[in-house]
Amino acid sequence: MRSLEGRLHLGLGISLVLLIGAAWWLGHRALHHTADAFVISRLEHDAEGLLGALSVTLDGTPQIGAERVTPVYDQPYSGHYFVIAISGGEVLRSRSLWDEDLQPPVLQAGETTTWRAPGPADQRLLAWAGGYHIDDRDLVIVIAEDLSPLSGELQGFEQLFAIMAVGGLALILLIQRLVVHHTFTRLEPVYRDIERLEHGKTLFLTEEGPTEIRPLVRKLNRLLLRFDQRLERSRTAAGNLAHAIKGPLSMLRQQLQDPGLSIAPAQREALLDQIERLRRLAERQLKRARLAGAGGAGVSFEAAEELPTLACLLTQIHAPKPVDLQLDDRTQGPLNLDREDMLELLGNLLDNACKWAGARVCCELEIAQGHLILCIEDDGPGCSEEALAAITGRGVRLDEEVSGHGLGLSIVKEIVDSYQGRIGFARSARLGGLRAEVELPLGEDA
Repeated sequence: MRSLEGRLHLGLGISLVLLIGAAWWLGHRALHHTADAFVISRLEHDAEGLLGALSVTLDGTPQIGAERVTPVYDQPYSGHYFVIAISGGEVLRSRSLWDEDLQPPVLQAGETTTWRAPGPADQRLLAWAGGYHIDDRDLVIVIAEDLSPLSGELQGFEQLFAIMAVGGLALILLIQRLVVHHTFTRLEPVYRDIERLEHGKTLFLTEEGPTEIRPLVRKLNRLLLRFDQRLERSRTAAGNLAHAIKGPLSMLRQQLQDPGLSIAPAQREALLDQIERLRRLAERQLKRARLAGAGGAGVSFEAAEELPTLACLLTQIHAPKPVDLQLDDRTQGPLNLDREDMLELLGNLLDNACKWAGARVCCELEIAQGHLILCIEDDGPGCSEEALAAITGRGVRLDEEVSGHGLGLSIVKEIVDSYQGRIGFARSARLGGLRAEVELPLGEDA
């Protein structure tokens, strides 16, 4: 069981069951011990009464005065019995025994004992016996009482106690469940902030929660702050570095193009090609920094807000070339996709389309079966079948292998692969140029 709340319910429930079970067992033992002690005390008092009623006739025969014996000892099978065994073989029995008998133990004067024995008519007897020495004669008095009526009363009380214990246990478990659930509801603000953090609606978790988890929340907030600061510094450093190397690259290019420089033509072309690649890499980094703009890590993407700004930026980048950039957004609300990833993906695809378009670029976004479908088309010259095969080839560095449409497409493919999505290129049947279609999963799979 991985649920902390479930473990608390289970642990507290088992503890309560063991506690109430132990209380019931101890109560059962204490109740029966008290009842037995009460009965034994009464049997001792009756034995003293019988000892006082015992007398000896003129001929030496022991007898008990009938007027001094409780009437219950005269009723057959009344549940109250006695036997007096006198040294010499004489035995006095209560009339209540009728034709039954109680076997007295052998005891010395001053010794006592108790035991349980079956009685007449399936009675359950508790017997007490004591040894005495009177008039130079030893005797043993046995007093027994049927515990069946008392046991019935005790059993009824125990059943009532068991019902009350089970009811009390159910009530305590319910109260415990409510208390634990109410305690865990104090974590709901943190749960909501985690969800908002996942969708990019906040940068930090709230500290309005139990005191025990507040240090953990604070450490997570510090970690999120450091991550956001490092990401921003990395993005800024990449942009600054790209901007800084543009000047030296331009100077190197000018020096290599100087006819007075003594260098072989093939070597000159190779160096110029490498400088051009470095320049394009610098341009890409600058473009990524411009497209990302403001926004923290993990901010969700909302097409209705981002696409107009992106279209305006691309129009400025490709000015004075007139490009009619048409946007058809059929999504609603924020998408569970990283804002920076989507801006970089859309920015590179739209930048390629604007670069090679004649005058028109179409961008469509829609959601179908839990996936974002993105389609970008242009009315440019398009690609040959061989170039399309290279673009969709596995592991191909598109910006190095394919001329013209390759700038930034390798990064696009990496982003799509990171989301376990799909990307495809084909000739546009509507505009005649290149058609790029991207499919990205939304929800938990994104």
